[in-house]
Amino acid sequence: MSRYAPPHDSSPIIDAAHKWVDSCLIADGSVFSDDAVSTLEHYKNLDTFFVQRPDEGSGGFYEKLKFQLEPAPPSARKLMAQLLWALFLFPSNISIKTKRKGIIDTWGFSGELLDIKHPLLADAVLDGIGSAGMGVNANRWRELNFMVAIGLSLKAMPEGDRRKALTDYDNFLGWIESVPRDGNRQFRHMFRYLLFPDRVERMSSNNDRKKVLAAFNVAPLSETRKWSDRQFDDALLSLRHEHEKLLDAKDIDFYNEPLRARWKQENDPDSDETDADESTDQDLSCEREPSYSLESRRAKNLILYGPPGTGKTWALKTHYFKEYTEKAVDVDHTTWLHQLVAAYGWRSVIAAALAGLGKASSVSEVGSHELVAAKSRQRPRPGHIHSTVEGYLRGLSVEDSASDDSIDRNPTHIFRKNTQSQWTLTADWDGTDPASAELYALWKAGQQAMSGDIQRYRVVTFHPSYTYEDFVIGLRPVTQSDGMGNKTVFKMVDGVFKQICADAKANPDKPYALFIDEINRANIAKVFGELITLIEPDKRARYDGSGRLVAGMEVQLPGTSDEEGMSEKFGVPQNLDIIGTMNTADRSIALLDIALRRRFEFQEIAPNYDVIPQKIGAIDLSALLRRINDRIEYLADKNRLIGHAYLVRVGDLSQLRLVFRDQIIPLLQEYFFDDFSQVEQVLSAADGTSPFLTRVTLGGNTLFGPHADTNGGTRTRYALSEMATWTEEAFCSLYGQTNHTEQ
Repeated sequence: MSRYAPPHDSSPIIDAAHKWVDSCLIADGSVFSDDAVSTLEHYKNLDTFFVQRPDEGSGGFYEKLKFQLEPAPPSARKLMAQLLWALFLFPSNISIKTKRKGIIDTWGFSGELLDIKHPLLADAVLDGIGSAGMGVNANRWRELNFMVAIGLSLKAMPEGDRRKALTDYDNFLGWIESVPRDGNRQFRHMFRYLLFPDRVERMSSNNDRKKVLAAFNVAPLSETRKWSDRQFDDALLSLRHEHEKLLDAKDIDFYNEPLRARWKQENDPDSDETDADESTDQDLSCEREPSYSLESRRAKNLILYGPPGTGKTWALKTHYFKEYTEKAVDVDHTTWLHQLVAAYGWRSVIAAALAGLGKASSVSEVGSHELVAAKSRQRPRPGHIHSTVEGYLRGLSVEDSASDDSIDRNPTHIFRKNTQSQWTLTADWDGTDPASAELYALWKAGQQAMSGDIQRYRVVTFHPSYTYEDFVIGLRPVTQSDGMGNKTVFKMVDGVFKQICADAKANPDKPYALFIDEINRANIAKVFGELITLIEPDKRARYDGSGRLVAGMEVQLPGTSDEEGMSEKFGVPQNLDIIGTMNTADRSIALLDIALRRRFEFQEIAPNYDVIPQKIGAIDLSALLRRINDRIEYLADKNRLIGHAYLVRVGDLSQLRLVFRDQIIPLLQEYFFDDFSQVEQVLSAADGTSPFLTRVTLGGNTLFGPHADTNGGTRTRYALSEMATWTEEAFCSLYGQTNHTEQ
């Protein structure tokens, strides 16, 4: 029977669902209190303030929900918490902790507290029965809209009719089709299973129903596309009874062996015909709790800005990089696979997969290998994944292979096709292609043998000639071998931004980052192009585990058209953070596009005088730098201060002299456009002269004679004084050995 749902125990969950039906849907009560919460009036309140008042702005789900329910009465807010609880009964891909917190917080909107130890909030009740993919999160508001519609429909019926609709399978199917819904809602399938677990399979969408029936030769996908829920249930129930007899067992499940291997292996994982808004991932053996909540976590668009030497790049390396780095042995298997295949091309991945299969294999078997699946998610190619695999196998096959002799072959011939249309590796494949052999060895050794860190980030430095073609995608020369030598061809090559977006899309449960140093030095409008809109947090694309867009925006990417003229769809994943640094003293700051300013948060990194060593002899370095910066700000602005990094490593007077001569004074020259009179003011003692500069007066009469047309004018030439004269007293004279005070 379908109640068997390993690794989950469905009994307490189904019992809780039936209590909800009896107390709240047939009657008007509550599962959490003695109040009359589930009334027609309160469902109408939810329809008014939640369904008819959508919040499409920024912010997390619960933040927006609280705002929407503010005008609603307290009991209606309790009803919403109860609906969330009912929605969370089925999905197992949301953690128990996340479910419990959401329910308690929403109940708290009423002004009353819900006991965290309530028996219907126990782990056994909130564990879940089956994965609902990312769809249950991405479309949670739509599911709740549908649940409100269910409540309105039921509460408009006499109690006896409600009971018939919810306890008799035939009556239920007739009634549920009359309830209005937006798309093919998952709760429709969850609800049907919870009510009739001996009649309905534990599947939260019809996608896997179609694939199971096709794999077991019951009905092809072309036939089941327009089937009703009853047709699916009847066919699957008959299939279940057949295999209960074949296996001589009652406890069987399509998501567990031996049944799972048949439909998961024989069906292409990339050809899932997804119903709108329905999840595609029902693979319970691959369930894992996300390391962070995609729904509550907003993408970072952040720029660290400040004058030179304040430690912006240092902050990236010592703080931000760590957020996107894990030890290889600590990451989940999916992340490890993505990292493993990232450094290898399709040829190596396919060869390693074929070696891993260890036998003559069909294209379908190679395409279903976990290495190929990981590469497909990370670097998707146009068309069917099996077409990609077959193209590489044929193109890199040996001459005596049974494959088509007309195919142009790369000199690295490592594949062989037999007369049964199965593929193997050549005997010397590992010597011919060391990269493929290396990947296979790493995969075979496993995650536990991998040392070092997994880095989920990339770093790029912008410069004035950096372009869209470098950043996103562009035509570039590529060297290829044709068997007679190397030749250069031009191909569309992904830039660093498109690459990191692909990485993030392939692994949506993990945060990724792109770090852009000197972000203001490139022409931002040209570098980002049309993608400037997609980086906004509220327009970010949210993908499920199969790479399907479930929320957000995508655009057609120029330069990616296939033979039929269709361009690749591209979105910026929600789990990708973009963090840049900006030097405010750089004259190219004017190139910072106003559109970029609107889409990024800015965090100032100012000089930190507390990290500078207190004394070098008699010199207070902190007071010295503070006085210099106060003078710069007075004469220019705060964007051209001098950062603490120039002085943090100074250990003695000789080092301080070198820093002033080679770094600080040249920086002041740049700040004041070589106007040494202002440099002198910044480095002046109390008497107005600078111990670091000397003046030489150039007189027109002296240089050109009294009859020259110079009007007897003079000019002042500045030069650095001898470093030996830069004593402790000279440095102390800049700040007068007094503490900084605001004037």
